[in-house]
Amino acid sequence: MLRRNWLSTTIIVILIAYVVVVLGTWLWSAAMPSSSVRPLLSDTGIRWFFGTFVANLARPLLIWIILLDIAIGACVRSGLGRALGKLFRKGAALDSLQRRGLWSALELTLTELVVMALLILPRHAILLSVTGAICPSSASASVIPVIAFMLLSASVTFGLFSGTLHNYKEAVIHIFQGGKHLKIILCFYVLLIELAAIIEYALV
Repeated sequence: MLRRNWLSTTIIVILIAYVVVVLGTWLWSAAMPSSSVRPLLSDTGIRWFFGTFVANLARPLLIWIILLDIAIGACVRSGLGRALGKLFRKGAALDSLQRRGLWSALELTLTELVVMALLILPRHAILLSVTGAICPSSASASVIPVIAFMLLSASVTFGLFSGTLHNYKEAVIHIFQGGKHLKIILCFYVLLIELAAIIEYALV
């Protein structure tokens, strides 16, 4: 109940911010026609809103959220998160299957780190830019997807070796289920990104 109240209150506050920005810019432009503020409640503003809505949301951040949600969801459902919690919590012991799963996941992660190091660290590495810089380059652009992939592969490996996932079919089902908070995160993403786009349109 408390969580629902928090979510509904936060969404209402964001929607109120929409109203304040839209009406505020309209009143400001009406009172000061020579101002550079562009109102959303105008022919141009309404065309901009409908014409750029999808483009405003189609950002790398959206893909990062989806990839990390898939990886974190797999981490939780495979039991890797629980095992790591036991590992760093005093008085909690891992059973033999969890230890085997953790070692397998660790070996895979180290292998992936070595591969990434070979693609980044040498002087003329493939993922560096044409000038040899690490940022911006293919390496820096792929940091979040690589982290998500490594967490996902470690989670699936842990699940298969520890027995929480019994086969690859079950692993795929867990992957597609994702995290339980994705809908909430995406809702806030849409509301906040579009609010920021409206403010940028009106003031810049």
